[in-house]
Amino acid sequence: MTVRGIVVALLCLLAMPSAAQYNIRKMMEEGRRTLDQGYYVTSMQLFSRIVALQPNLYEAWYLMALAKYHLEDYKGAGGDCRRALALQPYIAEIYDLYGMVSIREGHYDSAVVAYTHALDICSDNRDYWFNRAYSLYQAGDRQAALRQLDYILRRWRSFDTAALLRADILAGRRPRPQPVRPDGPPLPALPGLRTEGDGGSVLMKNRPLVRLPVRR
Repeated sequence: MTVRGIVVALLCLLAMPSAAQYNIRKMMEEGRRTLDQGYYVTSMQLFSRIVALQPNLYEAWYLMALAKYHLEDYKGAGGDCRRALALQPYIAEIYDLYGMVSIREGHYDSAVVAYTHALDICSDNRDYWFNRAYSLYQAGDRQAALRQLDYILRRWRSFDTAALLRADILAGRRPRPQPVRPDGPPLPALPGLRTEGDGGSVLMKNRPLVRLPVRR
């Protein structure tokens, strides 16, 4: 091989990671767009391809879980949330989704754990407080649920949904209000995808705060 051929080959090898990263970014953008537009099957398929190529992208695992949640594949969504949390255990929105999945499956103890960790990260989110109170009651801990609701209503006096749940608990009724998701865009602003040197946040690989139960 000539010197020129060697140089060309080296340049091609150097360009390959950048090209692969660019393709993943494009797929991430398309996956987010289709998820935002409600094309959940297409979005799930795109994120499935991404995690097959680069399984350390917690954001892709989370967004795939969100697509599965909308498709009512709660078992699959729960597994994807656990993968995301194993990579990045410091984002409240992932615990929130895992908590919602656990509630849909009737695993209220797991939902309590998830919302406890969400509140450790974001203690000012009243919906996390409400969803934990709801889960505590459904798990059979009436007194703890009432204490949570009393705290919520002291802090957010106009939170009518919490007042209604408290009244239902005191009356021994099945709760009328359902768990709530925060208002706003369906895709929370998670730290973005990047590689070293391009000016974003580095993908984190921390250990999870808790071992969330595996649902079979």
